[in-house]
Amino acid sequence: MKKPVAEIISSMSDSLIFRAAADSDLAGIKDLLRRNSLPVSDIQAGNIFFIVATGIDNEVVGCIGLEQYGTDGLLRSFAVNKTYRSQKIGAQLFSRLVSYSRQAGVNDMHLLTTTAEKYFLKKGFSITPREQAPATIQSNAEFTSLCPASSAYMIMKNIDGEATYYPGNSQNMKKDPETGSSFWSIEGKNLQFTWFEVAPGKKFTNHSHASEQITYVLEGELFFGFENAVYKLSGGDSIVIPGNKEHSVWTENSSAKAVDAWSPINETLIQIKPTTIKVKS
Repeated sequence: MKKPVAEIISSMSDSLIFRAAADSDLAGIKDLLRRNSLPVSDIQAGNIFFIVATGIDNEVVGCIGLEQYGTDGLLRSFAVNKTYRSQKIGAQLFSRLVSYSRQAGVNDMHLLTTTAEKYFLKKGFSITPREQAPATIQSNAEFTSLCPASSAYMIMKNIDGEATYYPGNSQNMKKDPETGSSFWSIEGKNLQFTWFEVAPGKKFTNHSHASEQITYVLEGELFFGFENAVYKLSGGDSIVIPGNKEHSVWTENSSAKAVDAWSPINETLIQIKPTTIKVKS
């Protein structure tokens, strides 16, 4: 007896994984784009950041891309396998791309489309005359040759003003240059939240920042030196460091995982470039 179509689609949806694309995914991405009548001639390893949805046997069933030009981002190559289109894969891909873009420093998102104006209007984009696009966007191959002149140019300005969902598997990982510690950071207008993993025997030397800092230790041990006192924090312990007060932070024999809240935003953490997007199912 055959399974009902709804049951088959449900089982396929349960197997989906959203992740950053690897070079090995390019063939699957191009195949999906061709089947959706989207251009592929300029797609090569490294020039577009892709997030993909993969299904059974690691098949690429959805993709979305970003070309970044400083604080401007060009949304590229957004497609979903027709069989999966009732599963809201497109919405999840889009939200993950906005999350990545914000962490990568993109302020304004741009795109060209021939068929999806209504979809992107609902997402906060507005139709704009092409001549208003930044020069870097206008010189892109999509503008100059790949998309027809009849394509609508759309822009979503100030994406940091939108509510943004940050899935745990799409954090933009960075490395602290002093200790090599892995961390990620998300920011609003006035508040910042970070996660740090610090190896044993590492030290953030004496420093200060304008931001008030609240640290909560998730696991391990973290030491704070502040005004001639040493505070040992274990899992579940917290500390508040006032702004513009010198302090040091270190680990001894064990590693530590901790989260921090910052207000106002600690710009030095934003200026550190990301290493890669965190990838797991």
